[in-house]
Amino acid sequence: MSEMRLSEKLEAALAQQLNDHGSIAVMKRGWQYYLDGHVNSANAGGHDNVYGVVQGSDLYAVILDAGQFRYSSCTCPVNGFCKHMAAVYFQYSQQEVGHEQAERAYFRLLGLKSASTLLGNQPERERPVIETLHPPGELASAAEWLEWMEAEHGDVWRKCRHSLHALQPVLSSLKGLSRDWEKPLQRLHWSTAIVFVLEQAEHAITTVDSFSRYYHEMSFIRMAEPWVEHLNTLVSELTPEAMEPSEAAWTEAIVAHVKRRASNAEQQLFDWGYMYLALCEKLSESRSWYESELNSLLKLAGSEEEDSANSAFLHTAIGMMYFLDMQDMLAIKHFAMTSFERSQRVMYPCAAQRMEEEKWELVELWMSFLFERVYKVKNGRTVGPFVTLCRRADLDRPDLTIWTDYMTQLLPHSYSELSDHWLDQKRYDEWADLQLLIGSRPEDVGAPALREIAKQAPRALMPLYHQSVESWIQTRNRQGYRMAVKQLKKLERLYKTDKDAPRWEQYIAALVHKHQRLRAFQEELWKGKIVT
Repeated sequence: MSEMRLSEKLEAALAQQLNDHGSIAVMKRGWQYYLDGHVNSANAGGHDNVYGVVQGSDLYAVILDAGQFRYSSCTCPVNGFCKHMAAVYFQYSQQEVGHEQAERAYFRLLGLKSASTLLGNQPERERPVIETLHPPGELASAAEWLEWMEAEHGDVWRKCRHSLHALQPVLSSLKGLSRDWEKPLQRLHWSTAIVFVLEQAEHAITTVDSFSRYYHEMSFIRMAEPWVEHLNTLVSELTPEAMEPSEAAWTEAIVAHVKRRASNAEQQLFDWGYMYLALCEKLSESRSWYESELNSLLKLAGSEEEDSANSAFLHTAIGMMYFLDMQDMLAIKHFAMTSFERSQRVMYPCAAQRMEEEKWELVELWMSFLFERVYKVKNGRTVGPFVTLCRRADLDRPDLTIWTDYMTQLLPHSYSELSDHWLDQKRYDEWADLQLLIGSRPEDVGAPALREIAKQAPRALMPLYHQSVESWIQTRNRQGYRMAVKQLKKLERLYKTDKDAPRWEQYIAALVHKHQRLRAFQEELWKGKIVT
């Protein structure tokens, strides 16, 4: 990783930390420390770290971790981000690309623009008079803020051909503009800023050539994960029943904006539908909002506009709204109109929530509906989550055999989950029967599992070893016979553990007689002291 790249990553990590947890006061003091020359050194080290030394009332050692900022530290008494850490960051930025870059970083983190940013590097007598758009302010609407964001930062996506690093300072700057607002409106402003930045990322992915699009999509999505998580956190903190009119209007604007994105049938980078559903789940705490939004969705779904909008999204949203209102039959009806591959992410949590609520009639309804669709597809992406639900249900309601029936019908795709489940439940006979059905040999099974069953239920393992012995004998070669003898020794220990020596003698006598014509096998039995 180049030092220049490290500087950009540090700036992004530091900006995010300050906007989420820091304070302007600490930032300003760190800037003054940097200007006064208190930083003795600031150098890049290994593992994306910058190490610095600051002269304050004492000599303090600073570590800035660009990858995991929470691991950054300073030896001063302050717990968490401090002025010494900020000063080291500015000093490092200045060393790499000059004081101007450090100044720009400082003003960005305060939600302002530095003079050098506005005027560029032109000679003083050539500098034009620049008119800048002032932020709309706390009394402005969401629409006005989005319009201003577009005017000020609407071209940033053009700098994101290979990464989204250019968007982090934008987001940090936008958040800084509402730092002193009342918490409810600040929360909505930050949500709007995140939505705007995510839209910028959507624009950026369109510039990527089709050959490398998949890899860029994965990279962009990972980089944007903290932004999406923060948006979900902000949504979860909304208070629908206690909103002032201005908050309610701003919230409606965000919902409408996200819904328009989610209704777009074109391929998108982010799951806007999931963001919309998160908003719906929280805002449905207000009954009046719930009824109004559901009616608007139903009206759209029944209109001629349904084809132009994303039909799958509409019915998924309607299904989720009905689920939130405990109208599960109607929810399932609308989920059935969607693509299971796309909507399963929403449906599995519905079944899980009903389990949590112990509404078992509804759980059976959901699981039956899900099973029909999983059975048709049968791939790891669908079978895994469904079997996980079956295992959970079987723990809570073992008296209902339907959960085991579902898992066995999905074999072999459900083998790993089902095997682990029966082993966890100490249902050793069923576990052993599953191994026989699949054709697993003892050597294919984990040693810890074999030791546990050999101790607790040795008789359950015997058929598995019998099958393995016969399988090795059928190879009709010396190595196979040796492996058969090796398994016979383990089988003998199982019979002894089960205190059934007579059955072992009968078994080995029958085996020797059955394969008496296999001279090489008889020799291996003698070498292994199975027979004398």
